[in-house]
Amino acid sequence: MSRSSLFESHEMKIAVILAAHGEAETTRFMENYRVTRQTLAHASQIMHIPGSLQKTIAVTSSLKKLIRSRTNAQCSPHNRITRDQAGALQQYLDSSPSAAAFDFEVHAAFSASPPYVEQIIERTRLYDGQVIVSMSPIDNTLSCGQLCSCLAASHSPEELGKVKVLSRFWSDERLCSIYCDYLFEDVSEHCRPQSAEHNERRVLLLLFHGTLVKDAKGDSPLFRTGREETIQFAERLQALMLSDPRNPYSRIMTVYLNHNVGGEWTRPSFEEVLAMFKEDKKASSVGVDLFGCGYFADGNETIHRAGELLHSSSVSKARSIPCLNSTPLFTAYLASRVIDAARQITSLRGFTFPAL
Repeated sequence: MSRSSLFESHEMKIAVILAAHGEAETTRFMENYRVTRQTLAHASQIMHIPGSLQKTIAVTSSLKKLIRSRTNAQCSPHNRITRDQAGALQQYLDSSPSAAAFDFEVHAAFSASPPYVEQIIERTRLYDGQVIVSMSPIDNTLSCGQLCSCLAASHSPEELGKVKVLSRFWSDERLCSIYCDYLFEDVSEHCRPQSAEHNERRVLLLLFHGTLVKDAKGDSPLFRTGREETIQFAERLQALMLSDPRNPYSRIMTVYLNHNVGGEWTRPSFEEVLAMFKEDKKASSVGVDLFGCGYFADGNETIHRAGELLHSSSVSKARSIPCLNSTPLFTAYLASRVIDAARQITSLRGFTFPAL
């Protein structure tokens, strides 16, 4: 069979694996306990977390979610959104001109809940190629670092030649532009035009996953936390948004969602911002939008923040802007990155491309 007919017969089968963190999909205690234990087991591979502390954290975290469900039954949408992202990406790839060259198969997989990333990687390792997408804009040892470690331990050098891991999203100017377009389109749809005087009372909080700065002994972490990447990403987004003529906000702040265990974490934390609004005598006239741009999908860390802000301060209005999730702009962006990666894999293996 000629190389050209290989493409025509769709024999270049490419697995596309969206590797996300994963969260419990209900508020049930045992499901949340298992997910938290899995998360902590991964974390303990790079930092010391005693087994007894892992159990304590898992129990208390799961109990908090169970208790909160009595007044707020909202479950994490994280896994569902990741599956939606996989479905939207599959549909986009199937309808693209590249479908003439590649038979893409998109999977949603998770590190802390099933189906596990490692299982999907193993299930598809005999495909002509694997494109693994680290579903976080920030790179660190716990995300793409563990992906690469898993691949290095399970794949031969020849197999690694047909694998591409997509990361470094934080440094992509095209993605930064997509964030801005998405944000201001959402704002224009949900907020009526207001006077300049009222706009002075509009604040945007950019939410990022916090990182460890110093451990309990005051030393810098010995693993890659992603702190520098987060700071650069946040500064770039903030600069773009402030300079955009569509910007209705007088103030844009970077806020970190910290776990506050094991040492010193990034600042300002969400709790510190809550305290700031609580002490602000003019907060009752302030409207706050919260945008989880440090995440590709909403989950437990983002969906309750607006409610916490309203409950803990005198802020008059607080609204959560959804993460990029499965929006068309983001889907098209991911598809372009996946197609480029598939072309790189096949080029390295000596295939040539028909005109598409």
